[in-house]
Amino acid sequence: MGRVLFITSFKGGVGKTTLAANIAAVLARMGNRVLAVDGDMGMYCMDMALGLENAALYDIADVLAGVCTVEQATVRCDTVKGLSFIASPCKKPEVIPARERFLELFRTLRGAYDYVVIDSSAEETPYYLSFAACADDAVVVCMHQSISVRAAEKTGLRLQERGFRSVRLAVNCYRAELARAGALPTVAQMIDGSAIRLIGVVPRDDNAVTDQERGVTAFGSGRRTASPYEAAVYNIACRIAGENIPLLHNVTKPKRIRRYTRVKF
Repeated sequence: MGRVLFITSFKGGVGKTTLAANIAAVLARMGNRVLAVDGDMGMYCMDMALGLENAALYDIADVLAGVCTVEQATVRCDTVKGLSFIASPCKKPEVIPARERFLELFRTLRGAYDYVVIDSSAEETPYYLSFAACADDAVVVCMHQSISVRAAEKTGLRLQERGFRSVRLAVNCYRAELARAGALPTVAQMIDGSAIRLIGVVPRDDNAVTDQERGVTAFGSGRRTASPYEAAVYNIACRIAGENIPLLHNVTKPKRIRRYTRVKF
């Protein structure tokens, strides 16, 4: 059975969608069957991060309401073999489906995919709680700022109250030089402040911004050498898959793309 990953934070603007899209893409490039689900009802944008803008005819709300089948709502990503996507509606549905409908749907998805990656909203709505109830593991995304660390701590506590046994922290847009200067918290301080185990550190990288603007996910740009954010996401994906990878392995000095042996094109 597949695993369901819940990418989340109670703070907006921390890069949940970007990280969720790239984790899903790299897991797929490793040879897995992966489904990315936009769980941010009414604030959809994961389609853009995956390069699938306006490609979906139906969305997750249609599936839950019985308007269409899972297959009809699923869009395959032509640029990443093994990656599929289900969109969120542009408007939050007025009628909230019963929790059992979510659980039933994700039981089906577990049988069809190795990983299902949910991009959550930043608000603890009934939809948020229903998506969370379907997940096995949570990754709390935190920007390299103390105020974001506080939000990560709150998010982690609520998830643990909800029964999550596996909650990990992903630090986004990390700026090592400012941490060394004492202007921003160190990784150790962010772990202590959030009280969440670390799964990865993604450095601030302009390539991540420009790639997303083009709808390109990690390892899809055609660059010969990996960008720092690609190396960091690769490390996170490897850890999700059960490998032990050093924290900043190849991140400060990324390798040529062909050296990332688990990535398939």
